[in-house]
Amino acid sequence: MTEFRRPEPLDPKLHDRSTFDSGASDLDEWLRRYSTQNRRRNTAATWVVTTADSAVVAYVSLAMTSIVRGDAPSSVAKHAPDPVPALLIGRLAVDRSHAGLGLGTALVAHVLATAVDLNARAACRAVVVSAIDQAARSWWERLGFHPFDPADPGNPDLYLLTSEIEATLWSLG
Repeated sequence: MTEFRRPEPLDPKLHDRSTFDSGASDLDEWLRRYSTQNRRRNTAATWVVTTADSAVVAYVSLAMTSIVRGDAPSSVAKHAPDPVPALLIGRLAVDRSHAGLGLGTALVAHVLATAVDLNARAACRAVVVSAIDQAARSWWERLGFHPFDPADPGNPDLYLLTSEIEATLWSLG
């Protein structure tokens, strides 16, 4: 059985991204070509799960964002400033050879713990994500995320209030 390391910040000198294959070429290319540029420019931080030999098997990119209060669901907008502070999950991918092992869910748990920490330090009302497709949207919803517009199944945007994170982490086990 493969041993995985806990999520850690991507270190391009240490972590091997060359064989990463999620089945989505745009996600794979972003990890290999743009993740370190985004970190250097302070626009996204990438966290990775690796094998014992430092091969990346899953990653998530995070950035701070904001939501225009008038565009936000009422549960996000209520008693919030304009714009509403949030944490953005920009990308999440798992290598196909390690799919189904819970690595994506483990990375989401890491993100949610990060959001709790951010909220304690600087305020973070919600975690937001745009699902890449309908299957991904369903996966995020199973994790407790809510659609921005429940009446529009084609809208990929979802959120989880920071106040809901504890219950979500509990359900993830």
